[in-house]
Amino acid sequence: MPLREGVFLYEKEKDLYDKSADAFCAVVTGTVQERRFLEVPETLGGLPVRKIAPHAFSDKKSLKVISFPQSLRAVGAFALHKCPQLQEISLHDGILDFHNGVVRQDSRLRRIRLTIHDHNYTVMRDILSDTDARLCFCLQLPDGEARLLFPGYDYSFNENTMARTIQFSILGSGMFYRECVRRKGIGWREYDRLFARVIPDDSHAAAEIAADRLLYPYDLSPVHASAYEEYLSRHAGEVLLQFTDDIAADHTAGGEEDAYRRLRLMADRGLIREETADPALRAAAARHMTEVCGIIMAGREATFKDLRSVRKDDRLMLEEEDETFWNPDREIRDVETEEKRPVREEGGESTCRKDSGYKSDISNKGEKSNKNDINDKSDKGPVFSLDDW
Repeated sequence: MPLREGVFLYEKEKDLYDKSADAFCAVVTGTVQERRFLEVPETLGGLPVRKIAPHAFSDKKSLKVISFPQSLRAVGAFALHKCPQLQEISLHDGILDFHNGVVRQDSRLRRIRLTIHDHNYTVMRDILSDTDARLCFCLQLPDGEARLLFPGYDYSFNENTMARTIQFSILGSGMFYRECVRRKGIGWREYDRLFARVIPDDSHAAAEIAADRLLYPYDLSPVHASAYEEYLSRHAGEVLLQFTDDIAADHTAGGEEDAYRRLRLMADRGLIREETADPALRAAAARHMTEVCGIIMAGREATFKDLRSVRKDDRLMLEEEDETFWNPDREIRDVETEEKRPVREEGGESTCRKDSGYKSDISNKGEKSNKNDINDKSDKGPVFSLDDW
């Protein structure tokens, strides 16, 4: 007969995770009523909660968010199976046994909040291997915070009867991203290098990965940070529309706040230009999303000011260069009348001399000077034409 405390049902069992001979623990077997938010306590009946029994919370139609305690060590098979409204799970890295099918057929599950205490990523790897759907892990690490999105993938096989073979195929980059997680760590550089794979595969996931890595740059190299920012800048129009749609449509736990953070990132980093902001502004205005319009307009104005400042600096630099290279002593007068032309003497200094016999290419439209004039000029040194200036 199960015991009851609050809304939870539990059983008393021998604590297999405690080396003491007389240690007992509580095993959660279910709840007495439906709840949208569940927080499993650290203890039940004075006993530490060590295990969630198989099917303990399966087929809960109203459950949206569930939180597991730090004392938990095992989650039974199909413990959260077929929870159609489940959106978020919070747990700790102390879980050593995470059985198959725990999050199977949870179609709306998008976010896992995992607190790391002892650099143990076993439960993270087990969750990723249990589902092929897209998942976002919000990691609370001992020395910081990180957010990693793992795209979905499709694993299928075809049987070739004639050849008596089975052909397997993997569609999507999600499987490659999952391989970055080990039992005792995460390959951060490996995760960032896979960004080129997800761009043609899932542009929606690519935008979220780029924004989240810039928002939470845990162990992010400058090279990869630049690549993420360049992607958001090049595809700013599509990304702004995507984040705007996410705010309007994503009513999952924390989903709307995440979309607002990504949108503000675009504005703060000067990635919103006038030509890319207009479609998102029209979409937000049609939905009466005042705050979204304000963020986009503020980001567009900040980008415009930065560009205007850069152009002003460039103009001043060009003016300084013009002043540096302009020599007022070198003067060209009307070629049809009296004309001064610079002549380089043997000493290297330029002087101006008067030559009435000189005919310019502009005044005579290509006419050549007579042979006597040419011979006369050759004796006095080289003459620069207007083209030389």
